[in-house]
Amino acid sequence: MNNKILKKDYIFLDVDVKSQDDAFAFIADQALNMKLITSKKALISGFKNRELEGTTGFEDGFSIPHARIKEVQEAAVFVLRFKNDVDWKSMDNKFTKVAIALLIPEGPNGDQHLEILSSIAIKMMDENFKKVLKTSKDVNKILQVLNQNKKQTKENNTKSLNKNLKQLNIVGVTACVVGIAHTYMAEDRLISAAKELGYNVRIETQGSKGIGTPLKAIEIENADIVILATDTAIDTSRFAGKRVYSCKVGEAIKAPQKIIETALKDAAVINSDSKITSFDNKKSVSSAGKKEGVLQHILAGIGYMIPVIVLGGICLAFSLGLAKAIWGPTANTMGQTVLPNGDLSPIVSQWGPLHVLELIGGGAFALMIPILAGFIGNSIAGRAAIAPAMVGAFIGNTPSSLSNWIPGMGIIETPMGFIGAIIAGLAVGYFVRWVNTWRVPKSLAPAMPIFFIPLIAGIGISIIFIYVLGAPIGWLMQQISTGIKTAYQGNIGIGVGLGLGLVLGAMAGFDMGGPINKIAFITSSALITQGIEQPMGAMAAGIPVAPLGMGLTTVLFKKFFSDAERGMGISAMIMGTIGISEGAIPFAIRDPKRAVICNVAGSAVAGGIAGAFLITDAAAHGGPIVAILGAVPYGLSTFYYFIAVAAGVAVTTLSYGLWLTYDAGKYGSVKKAHVLHLNILSENKKEDIRTLNEKALKIKQDGKEKIKAAKLEGLETNNVNEQTLRELAVIKTDKENVINKYKNDVLKSKESYKNISILEKEFIKSKKSEIDDFEKNVNNKLKSEIAKINEQHQLLKNEQNKAKKTKALVELRDKKSLIKQDALNLKNNNSEKLRKDFVVRYNQELI
Repeated sequence: MNNKILKKDYIFLDVDVKSQDDAFAFIADQALNMKLITSKKALISGFKNRELEGTTGFEDGFSIPHARIKEVQEAAVFVLRFKNDVDWKSMDNKFTKVAIALLIPEGPNGDQHLEILSSIAIKMMDENFKKVLKTSKDVNKILQVLNQNKKQTKENNTKSLNKNLKQLNIVGVTACVVGIAHTYMAEDRLISAAKELGYNVRIETQGSKGIGTPLKAIEIENADIVILATDTAIDTSRFAGKRVYSCKVGEAIKAPQKIIETALKDAAVINSDSKITSFDNKKSVSSAGKKEGVLQHILAGIGYMIPVIVLGGICLAFSLGLAKAIWGPTANTMGQTVLPNGDLSPIVSQWGPLHVLELIGGGAFALMIPILAGFIGNSIAGRAAIAPAMVGAFIGNTPSSLSNWIPGMGIIETPMGFIGAIIAGLAVGYFVRWVNTWRVPKSLAPAMPIFFIPLIAGIGISIIFIYVLGAPIGWLMQQISTGIKTAYQGNIGIGVGLGLGLVLGAMAGFDMGGPINKIAFITSSALITQGIEQPMGAMAAGIPVAPLGMGLTTVLFKKFFSDAERGMGISAMIMGTIGISEGAIPFAIRDPKRAVICNVAGSAVAGGIAGAFLITDAAAHGGPIVAILGAVPYGLSTFYYFIAVAAGVAVTTLSYGLWLTYDAGKYGSVKKAHVLHLNILSENKKEDIRTLNEKALKIKQDGKEKIKAAKLEGLETNNVNEQTLRELAVIKTDKENVINKYKNDVLKSKESYKNISILEKEFIKSKKSEIDDFEKNVNNKLKSEIAKINEQHQLLKNEQNKAKKTKALVELRDKKSLIKQDALNLKNNNSEKLRKDFVVRYNQELI
């Protein structure tokens, strides 16, 4: 680090401050005295604005606040070690002991702050570095470790990674089941985390729009680590010989830095045939060797099918809806209407745009069942399974192809549909996987995937459907469809709609595009093909509630969200409008308990209302877009649909916002300290359990290795088993102790909070007039200063110089923002001062 940026005079030990604001004020005072800045207020504002984007508090008692403003005359790095730890709202909810503050000037010379940030972040991975900054009383020693410029190595890293971290090359692939939102969110999070750690990174996305930013051969060759954040099978043959780590997309979104650190430690070299069979087809083993379950294969197929469903559904719904709006409720897309005698009127436009759209939609719907089957098979066994699975599903989806062999069953009019597609995909997939294990002569191997497998698997599944499964499954689907239709058309139709709508809506909001959401979606989509559109109407109302509700919460309750989170809120509302529920995922990750509960409640309300009004949706999609395009019939149905969505969004927004307000408490209050303490207890418990689980896994792995070694040497293995069981029993007891301690600590903190909060409320009540007077004076001063700024703003209207006018307007805007923030700080500081003794007492009782 540059010696001009960090000096002994910039290191302050045992700084006695009480809060983050006090720390910023201390830094500003020192910087002003040293003539490093021209404005104390501007530096404090710079620090605070950065905190609004997201906390600069890291883990283990460290924070790196930084401000890049024009008032900084000379770049500097201040190191503060606090006498008493300060609440910095850190990522691990622990208080900060050491703050490393960066003062950066605007302009080209300010770009060095990224390098400094990266350097400090890397050094904070070194336990010795952290220990020196926390404990050393020697300023020279602290200066030495800060200026140290040696090769940083990752703890527990493997041999091949003993190189400069800033030169470490990471490549990766992200691919979610649907390929719409998760894929690109994981890409963004991994890139941000890797860059923050100082690594070179390149991520390839495999989403619904195809392969984005494909990895080049030279990038893979130079890569030290390959990270595969995927929920669906991908081809990994190009990564043969590289160290590969696999995880789910959601894990990469939630904890990208942890994924990278784990990958550095646990990544394993894969062979040239990993996920590639001897016939050049993919196996159903994920890139890290983890076996995928049946549900994952089904979800993979759904991911490929959804774009086809959306295409078909929107085309059909728009063409039919618009035709009925133009020519009447009985009209088709060629303009024919039903005459009083039952005949059809003459065709208005046989090859018009509406009829063409209907043809396209019908073609898409005919393809979706075979596509689902084909890509379930592909997920299990690779390309060779696609053709036979698609053929089998097509046969099963054609009622006239099914042999009616059961007496009394009657004519089969209902196809096997999604059930047939799933059976075909799984049966063909696992059959092809088994065939791929056969040892065949090399001369025959190339012919297996293009000749033997399609013929045997395709003919085999088709015969099974035609002669055995097709008729009974088709008959069963027909009975279910008839039963549901009768229920909706009967006297209890509203009750059925309400109940089913509540369930479907809740499922839509539960995991926002995850498996539960997909099960409800596919069920509703399947019923559309049978002419039952009410369930999809309820589902369509529930889908957008979570992203719209979370986004609106960031607008109405913005004090609980950073600028970056408010930006995500706007994105979530846009995604919700077009029926993409994944926009709410960042908020569920940020605050899972409250966000998920509120999302489920709002989505259930929306689904229930839409269900009760028997709203129909002819397109297998959701969000306001389906009503705009006519999938929900124009007229009263559209009005009721928007009422349902609005009600659901209102429930989610208000319940989440008010919950945040209730839990937050007043600034500096006992309640705020109590909520923080409960969060810390919860995180500590999770971390302790996670550590114990890792120990248990290691014990099991060590036990297996010891048994394997004992067998090779012909020794008895009973002693090894007994030792492993004893060690695991200790881990189990430790877990129980952790959980019991957590419960006891929570009970203790709740009891303390209950007693002290009563005293706090009585005291604040006695000071009400004093508080009101104080806040009134602050508000009056704020109004006066804002009025002066508004007057200056009016005067600028006559300014002819545009550049000068723009600069002045920006300065006035910043000044107004700073004045408002100062007023809020005065109120907060007064609240904290009044409640301080009660918070101290609460914390003392917890010791």
